[in-house]
Amino acid sequence: MSLLTKFNLTNSMSYVCPLCRIDPLNHSLLKIKETDTTVTFYSCPSKAKLYFDCEGIINHYTGVLSEINPNKKWIWIFDSAGFNFNHFMQIEVGIQLAKLITTKFSSNLVKILIINPTIYISWTYNIIRPFLSKKVNEIVLFNI
Repeated sequence: MSLLTKFNLTNSMSYVCPLCRIDPLNHSLLKIKETDTTVTFYSCPSKAKLYFDCEGIINHYTGVLSEINPNKKWIWIFDSAGFNFNHFMQIEVGIQLAKLITTKFSSNLVKILIINPTIYISWTYNIIRPFLSKKVNEIVLFNI
């Protein structure tokens, strides 16, 4: 079952990752809610089949996040359920996402909510923290 089906969502964005067109579970970043002022995205890396595909993930996030209306704020819900040692070992993905979010998509980012944190996501965050701007670090919240 695809994440779109699971959450009863329709992907209303025009960007479609070429790899996710083949299989929507290849990467993980979905728009789950949009209001007049805010867009909320959800990701669960442990559910992504290609969690190790750094270039593909960066392209996916760039494509999806580039479609945010610059007048809207955005929230990122990062679901760590199932995030284990295999995901932790892909630290380059985390570093590149941190750089991408900080340099291109942080101006209207208002919150990163990390849910279902595991020890491995805590380790990952400690490693990528230096690659995040002060502003982004201040809006990361762990829901314990």
